[in-house]
Amino acid sequence: MTFTMNKIQMELEGKYLGSLRDSNELLSDRKALRQRMEEDGYLLIRRLHDIQNVQAARKFLLEKLHENQQIDGSYPLSKGVAADGKRGMFMGGNKSITHHPAFLNLVESREIMDFYQHYFGGEVMTYDYKWLRVVGPGNFTGAHYDIVYMGRGTPNVLTCWTPIGDIPLKMGPLAILVGSHRFEHMKETYGQMDVDRDHVTGWFS
Repeated sequence: MTFTMNKIQMELEGKYLGSLRDSNELLSDRKALRQRMEEDGYLLIRRLHDIQNVQAARKFLLEKLHENQQIDGSYPLSKGVAADGKRGMFMGGNKSITHHPAFLNLVESREIMDFYQHYFGGEVMTYDYKWLRVVGPGNFTGAHYDIVYMGRGTPNVLTCWTPIGDIPLKMGPLAILVGSHRFEHMKETYGQMDVDRDHVTGWFS
């Protein structure tokens, strides 16, 4: 299967693009989770969310997109088919959406907070600002470190990328450059940027 990423075509399981390693078998072992994070720079955890929370958040967000004429009304709303010519939208920080109970019940769920408390071994908190992206057909989010958006406080920060529903590979999966957490030169240069302080977009490419 061939994917186009940042306008570059790559073959799945080819030289540059492979599948992420599942870490569900490590969920009960905090030490093993942290070791896996040190090795790979990410943790792929499946079925962590309550499916009802996912479905409720998806329904709410699709209704908002429909109100904004982003959805093709000739299809069932549940399909979430983008209207012709729509490129998606960034809804991060939009309090009426990202602080609606249907959304917060997903991204601030007990399952999520319990996982992070287990991982860090203590109390945790989440940002008030939420990064919510809707990416249209044929578009993409550029390669970036999340730290340039949220790195002013403690370095003990992890981000959780949550698909709002089942996302087949053909619809554009999340891609991670495995091992990039050990790119020291990049961490010392680009990784020290702050999108607000330095007036940059945050995308590396």
